[in-house]
Amino acid sequence: MSSSSESSLSPSPPASPDASYHGPPSLERLVVHFVAAKRSLASTAHVYRANELVTSSRLLIEEIAVLNAKNAFGRNGLDDQVNTLDSIKDALVDDRDRVAEEFEATLATLDKAHNRLEKTLKTLRKTVVQSQRSGEQRHAQSESDGETAETTEHTASEQKTLFHFIDEENHEALQSSLRGLIDEYRIARGDLDGNLQVFDNLLRSITNKLSDRLDESDSPDRPTIYDEPPPSIDELFRRMEEHATEMASNLQNLVQHYDLCITALKHTEGGGEAAKQAIQSAELAKGTPGSEESLYGKTVPEPISEEELTQMLDVIDKDSEEVEDVVTEISERGSDMESDYQQLSKYAKKTCQRNKTLRHVLVLMHDIRAAIPGHLEASAKFRESWQDISISMQSKTKELAELSIFYDDFVSGYGRLLQEVERRRANEAQMKKIAERARKEIEKIYEADQMARQEFIDEYGHVVPTDLGALHGLQDRAPRWEIRAVADGDETQARLNDG
Repeated sequence: MSSSSESSLSPSPPASPDASYHGPPSLERLVVHFVAAKRSLASTAHVYRANELVTSSRLLIEEIAVLNAKNAFGRNGLDDQVNTLDSIKDALVDDRDRVAEEFEATLATLDKAHNRLEKTLKTLRKTVVQSQRSGEQRHAQSESDGETAETTEHTASEQKTLFHFIDEENHEALQSSLRGLIDEYRIARGDLDGNLQVFDNLLRSITNKLSDRLDESDSPDRPTIYDEPPPSIDELFRRMEEHATEMASNLQNLVQHYDLCITALKHTEGGGEAAKQAIQSAELAKGTPGSEESLYGKTVPEPISEEELTQMLDVIDKDSEEVEDVVTEISERGSDMESDYQQLSKYAKKTCQRNKTLRHVLVLMHDIRAAIPGHLEASAKFRESWQDISISMQSKTKELAELSIFYDDFVSGYGRLLQEVERRRANEAQMKKIAERARKEIEKIYEADQMARQEFIDEYGHVVPTDLGALHGLQDRAPRWEIRAVADGDETQARLNDG
């Protein structure tokens, strides 16, 4: 190439390196390809980052593997302990429920006895006691012929019932004692329920922490049912390795293309100076990999033939069309690797969080294991309290039943009392009837005797000496006899008194 052609080179590359050219590339086109190749070497940073990501991923995978092994071992041990604790808790709950069933059965028996007692007391309240005065008034009315006996009617408030003749304090004290026993059971049951609730809350907390479900804060991008399943750790790492390999291969192609551009410029007159001006204009002198000092120096390149140069320029021209696509692919693969690394980091974070959770659960497990003796003691105390309460409740229930029987006998006895009173009244009336008949017969005999005496005196009194008559009581009146009731304790039979 002549110097005039060299001086006509523009120091700045065209705005679009993808312009359509025909024929072998000129120096200007070769510089444009060189600048684009120089700029493409910035992809080296992506490859370096890819290497860092792969190295870091290996460390993460090793950490995940170690933690997974620890987590699996710890999880299995904790699951066994949780199952044991669940069995202990279930046994305590079953024992509490059995006591509750015994209490309900005892309470049913108590309710039955209480209902029976209330029924008996209701009968006592309804049974009005007949006073002796009213009975005497009725008896006086039956005795008096035509005479009216004044009776006093008692109002409902003045009437007494059988309930007034029992000691209310007996059954009230008994019922109060039973209510106290029931309250005592409920207090003991409440204490045990609170103790078991603490046990259950700790177990539930441990179970929730051991579950595979994470909080929303641990998995902000939790997939839905419509999303693809997340890739596994192996898939992520294999994909990252593939990206890194392809990126390195593409970078190697870019470097080869860059080297080929330098070689072509070396064999082109004025190529070094034009490349230097183009790089300075494009601000690629710093921060971009690549070295072309030999291009600017006075070194003589190895000679090549015109045919080889033409083939080289043709290859450069064709490869330059793919440079931008290769750079884009490297950038996209780098972005994919960053995304995959983030997912891998999430796996590692999740594994670390699980390990942290398991450690926390282990602390809780120590706490709950230390509290087990207290839970067992609370259950045993509740059972012991129930045994004492049960014995007392059964005894009080028996007393309640016996009291009901006593009150029932009292009602029955009062009925028999009324029958006995009526029997005695009937017997007394019969005795009075017989006595009245005897009184009349005696009165008749008395009058006949009196008349006979008088007839004897009238007929023989004048012939019988007075002294002799007095000796035999000739002038005496006939004795009078009467029949009257005698109070029990003085005499047991009716007594005849001389009138």
